[in-house]
Amino acid sequence: MQTDYMKAAVIAAWILAVGTLGFGFGVTSFAGWTALAVLSLVPPAVMLRLWSAPSPSMSETIRDVLR
Repeated sequence: MQTDYMKAAVIAAWILAVGTLGFGFGVTSFAGWTALAVLSLVPPAVMLRLWSAPSPSMSETIRDVLR
């Protein structure tokens, strides 16, 4: 399904962006990297939980019924 690829791309971009910002701001402590890890993993987990698949179109519904 197309939305699965989009979800994976958005999650990967978010994690890379947070990691890049952490590296750019010079985070060196373990606590700082732990906070960045939480910040980079919690929003995608929430997004996966709330992002539902689009409802099927009328033609998809008719095609499923006819099968």
